[in-house]
Amino acid sequence: MNGIFWAILAEVLIGVSLVVDKLLLGDVPKRAMPYVFWIGVLNIFGLLIIPFGFVFPGLTAILWSFAAGAAFLATLGCVYGALTRGGATNTLPIIGGFSPMAAYFMSTLVMFAPLNIADKVGFALLVLGGFILFFSEKFNFWRIIPWVLGAAFFTGLMDVLQKLAFTEGNFVSIFAAIKAATLLIALLLLLVPKFRKDIFSETKSAPKKHRVVYFVNRLTSGVGSFLIFYAISLTPQPALIESLSGLRYVIIFLAVFALSKLWPGLIKEKLRGWTLVLKIFATILIFAGLTGLSAQKYYETSAIPPNDKITWGVTFSEQMSKHFGLNWKENLDAIITDLKPKAIRLIAYWDDIEAVKGKFDYSDLDWQMNETRKAGVPTILVVGQRVPRWPECHFPAWADVNNEPDAVHAELMNFVTKTVERYKDYSNLAYWQVENEPCLIFGECPKTDANLLMNEVAKVKEIDPKAKIFLTDGGEFGDWYRASKLADAFGPTLYRKVNTRLFGYITWPLTPQIYPLRRDMTRALTGKKNQEFVISELGLEPWMVKQIYEVSSTTQFGFFNETDFKNVVSFGRQTGYTTFYTWGAEWWYWLKTTQNYPSFWNMAKELFAGKNI
Repeated sequence: MNGIFWAILAEVLIGVSLVVDKLLLGDVPKRAMPYVFWIGVLNIFGLLIIPFGFVFPGLTAILWSFAAGAAFLATLGCVYGALTRGGATNTLPIIGGFSPMAAYFMSTLVMFAPLNIADKVGFALLVLGGFILFFSEKFNFWRIIPWVLGAAFFTGLMDVLQKLAFTEGNFVSIFAAIKAATLLIALLLLLVPKFRKDIFSETKSAPKKHRVVYFVNRLTSGVGSFLIFYAISLTPQPALIESLSGLRYVIIFLAVFALSKLWPGLIKEKLRGWTLVLKIFATILIFAGLTGLSAQKYYETSAIPPNDKITWGVTFSEQMSKHFGLNWKENLDAIITDLKPKAIRLIAYWDDIEAVKGKFDYSDLDWQMNETRKAGVPTILVVGQRVPRWPECHFPAWADVNNEPDAVHAELMNFVTKTVERYKDYSNLAYWQVENEPCLIFGECPKTDANLLMNEVAKVKEIDPKAKIFLTDGGEFGDWYRASKLADAFGPTLYRKVNTRLFGYITWPLTPQIYPLRRDMTRALTGKKNQEFVISELGLEPWMVKQIYEVSSTTQFGFFNETDFKNVVSFGRQTGYTTFYTWGAEWWYWLKTTQNYPSFWNMAKELFAGKNI
């Protein structure tokens, strides 16, 4: 289990402990020092971990441990200073808003692991939720803000110091060292006469029944604190753990709200109007942040399949090969015999096969299907009006889709029928792909027609009852659900560096884990628990405003080079998917045969052979 899980459990325990504190102490404690002292002294229980692998740490670890212990007690002093001026309900949430930011900025100073985009979104939601909880209350801002900022500063400092300490030894040794240091510093407070007087006078005046509950509650808080330590030791960026502190304030809010309704005499809290609305909204944000972070960390821990266990396939486009001025048969033959992909996707171009209305010429596609059959390469055959490569929709010149859509659709169904009848018995045919990204608004295409897609799928299954249907969608901004619902197997695309109308040339700000997350969500929505998911297009060529065959190789390399190739492959592998249809084989071959630049072709060859690149 990762640090996020343990931190969530810790925050629940700490949140429950704070609710009990609120019941025992009221909203405003009388003196801060007794609580700072006794919480520090209770660190003695942390020494119980010593028999479980303690090794005396080095000097650096001891120094970091003492610094972390001092920061912890300073944090308590500031927290209780804020409590005495603003009350628990008001001040704790704002500390939970500021402290993750302090931890993050301090972490960047010592160059801890940076946050990825998913971490940043989750972090932002959690911090924003903490601030909204703060602004939902009315209080004297200027009276408590110095103490709040102090608490946030020392919290961030404590998190960073703890992480630095954990880098110097094993968890048991460093945890015990920090606890021992905190205990020693707390005991030193007794050397100050005023502190000593406050500590013992407050303790003696407390009712016995409250003392027992108080210490049991401190033990609960101590377990939560232990888990926070453990979470920090497991997590490269301590600010992430601190950002989860908003959860404890959600626990407080929910518990106080429930208690105020069930036992209004036990606790009095005004939770209505905008205060209640803002707290609910903050709770939603915090749970959204928690869900996102938890999902990200869960998929990060999933095993990455080794390269030799991945099926590396390729999409081949006769039209794209011709655009490069290549002999397309030699291009495909080189792909089959030299690259040796484990799977291939071929395309039935309607505009080529029925260039003249009513006259069908399948000779080129016959040759392609026969070559892949001879080589024993499992093949996906794409059929429809919208198929791979720009302009996406490949209508014959005679088809007037804008003025006579019904007539064109009838001709399309005739084309689909003839194509399926022709190739349905090919032994290498693995899937019929019906249309390409049919639910995506992209390319020079008419509006998506859901009924037409369903009719095409039904027609394929009618002619070829044993057929398996493969459908695709945009991996970055497609909805996945509509296509997956109709398909036996589904294939999102995966592109990293793209040209967009809105933002220009960008690298998609996504983590690899979004692909397995969306896969599992889609399976849950469609009810197809075991549906096969593959990457239908792994973008391994430049994506520019112009088509790549319209610009020089020098210009192409400015948009996509060997490092980009390796990065996209690495990103793809991190998704955990085990089948990829690569995109760019015509370009690699063009570079090799006409530009004397075989680098991309050779990398693909190594990749398809199951080797790491």
